[in-house]
Formats: sequence, C-alpha cells, structure tokens
Amino acid sequence: MPESDESDLVYEIDENGQSMLVRSLESTQRAYLRFTNKTSRPVDIWWRDFRGVKRHYVRLEEGTYFDINSFITHPWEFTDVATKERYVINNNPIYRPPRNVGGMMFRTNWNITISVRSLRRTALLALALQLKDSNAVNNLGLPRVLAEELQKLTVVFHTPRPPPNRD
Repeated sequence: MPESDESDLVYEIDENGQSMLVRSLESTQRAYLRFTNKTSRPVDIWWRDFRGVKRHYVRLEEGTYFDINSFITHPWEFTDVATKERYVINNNPIYRPPRNVGGMMFRTNWNITISVRSLRRTALLALALQLKDSNAVNNLGLPRVLAEELQKLTVVFHTPRPPPNRD
C-alpha cells in the first residue's frame, strides 16, 4: 500500500488539551482482541502505525469476526467499504484496547457498529441500496440537492471495491 500523506494523519486532543498524533506508541502490553462486524455492510479495518500512517489490515463481511493479537496503545479504525463512513466501537471512531485487557490471556470481543446518523443520511443510504441504477434517481422527483447526493451514493454502492493492498 502506498504511504499515506500528511492529510491522512489524525490528531486527538489529550487530557491536557494538547493536540496529539494518533499512532501506535509501544508494543509491550498485549491485548488479544476479536473485532465483530455488527453492521449490515462490509467493513475495512485499519491500524495506525508508529508514524500515524493508516494501514489496511483486513476486510470483514457483515456478521463475521477477526481475531487479532495487538497491544493496548495501538489504535484501530473501521470504515464502510463503499461509502468510507467511519464506524465505531463503544461510540468511539478510534479504538484502543482498554488498559484492563492488557496482559489478559484470553480474547475479548469488540463490536463494530454504526454511529448515530441523521434521518436524512439514513434515508439516503436505504434508498441508495435499493436503487440499482443511478439514473433511476431522476424518476423520484427529489429536490436537486438530494437527487445529486443520492445519485453519488447509488454509484458508490454498486461499484465493486477490491480491498486495499496490505503492507
């Protein structure tokens, strides 16, 4: 996979109000994890390396899981394969194993879910999944802004997406 550029780096505000690069920090306390896709869509799982570069790890189909041996300071992210919508674990778009699972000798399960969506977004996603042809949007009589957004989503949903290359 090609190197990510600076625009792909993510920053968070820490407890002291400082902007911190989201990245893996160390590999000392192991965390045995299971990521379970509880969405109705395929999900790409991403790991942030020690420089903060986003690396594709695996693609999970709906209802499946993936076991990974990780570390408590390693951040993970989850996106919809087609729309690139960010999914969450415990309502957080960036997941790090909690400290209390560090060093446990058994696997803990973490459910990947959708975050709260607006009614507009939910309705557009549902329509886009049902429409097989983006030209069919023109027959719905929607306002231009909604029709354009729905056409884009329809194309995105019905374009096959190979998994990103893994390093």
